[in-house]
Amino acid sequence: MSQSCENCGAQQHVDPLPLRSAAFCFRCGCLLDSTEPMDLNLGLAWMIAAFILLFPANILPLMQATLGPESRSNYISDGVTALWHDHWPLLAVMFAAFAIVLPFVRSGMMIVVLGALRLKRRPRWLGCLFRYAENIELWAMPDVLILAGFVVFMRTKVELQARIEWGGWCLMMAAGLQMLSPWCLSGHRIWRAIAPDCAERCPAHSIACSACGLVLQRQHIGKRCPRCWKRLHYRKPEAVMRTAALVTAGYVLYFPAYYYAMSYTLQPGGIKWHSIIEGIKELIHAGFWELAIIIIITSILIPLLKLVGLTWMLLSIRHPTPRHLVLRTRIYHIIHRVGRWSNVDPFIVALMAPLLSFPGVVQVHVGRAALPFALVVALTMLAARSFDPRLMWDAVLDKENALGR
Repeated sequence: MSQSCENCGAQQHVDPLPLRSAAFCFRCGCLLDSTEPMDLNLGLAWMIAAFILLFPANILPLMQATLGPESRSNYISDGVTALWHDHWPLLAVMFAAFAIVLPFVRSGMMIVVLGALRLKRRPRWLGCLFRYAENIELWAMPDVLILAGFVVFMRTKVELQARIEWGGWCLMMAAGLQMLSPWCLSGHRIWRAIAPDCAERCPAHSIACSACGLVLQRQHIGKRCPRCWKRLHYRKPEAVMRTAALVTAGYVLYFPAYYYAMSYTLQPGGIKWHSIIEGIKELIHAGFWELAIIIIITSILIPLLKLVGLTWMLLSIRHPTPRHLVLRTRIYHIIHRVGRWSNVDPFIVALMAPLLSFPGVVQVHVGRAALPFALVVALTMLAARSFDPRLMWDAVLDKENALGR
């Protein structure tokens, strides 16, 4: 069957693979296809279970903290309320979307797609629905919320009595089921179950759908993909300009995100400011080295890697060179997948504010850095999505053709 590498654009014919094997691109080494067993029944059951567990996860309290005779519990919705009351409406909307709305939406979409395939029904809109579910996957973040909740829980236990409530356990199970679903549900296999790939060898002039990978004749440019209904382009339109604009905005917001405090506490002794660096120091002093390393990776290294890496890739298109081309391609793939984990710090603030606010003793509020940091994460995720790594390979090939190699 015809396959097109989504990372370098190389089109190749892949013979039928034996069970539990994989095919890799001959040019960049990225995964093209795999034949791991796909269990629709198990995948559908996991998605239904995750969807059901999201209800108690949002209705029941996540954690409880006790200070003397007073106890405080926090719900996921309390994070939205705390951000809104602190006059950060955009941050409240982002948290509500990433932590509450989109996990429900994606689970529901996947249930419909897998249910239709299980019943051997393939309506025309099925590919479009699965494409939307794939797009939402990176923005639905119950797993990131779990990591943020674990950091809050461990920091709370240092000075207060804390325990995980039923909502927290349900959220962990729902996030775990969604994270395990790729083990029994391969995206390549689902697309192939919706509609088969092109069985013939790649024609000399062809294009590939950037969403589902279907290879088609070049005359389909500008039309809709027959499998996922995405409009077809030879390369992502205006990819360089859009990515450059988003990366530039990320650089502008990067410095206030680390200069200002992520949160602050009102205590009888005065105001205490908490920046990302201060939070890391507190974890180290409390003996939580592992959590400190996680925060360093997610909140400092990953945002910097995304900005510097995307800048390197943009420059490589303007000044093409074959050196480190495969490395740049693999770095792009990493950037595209791990960028969402940087939302740990804004989620920590949203969970801490309602949990650790005891009137008359201590109150936690959102700092000035929370919004620019969350926007840096969102902008770099959008930049990685708008960038087309195939342009790096095109630039090198064009340069070599111009030099007559």
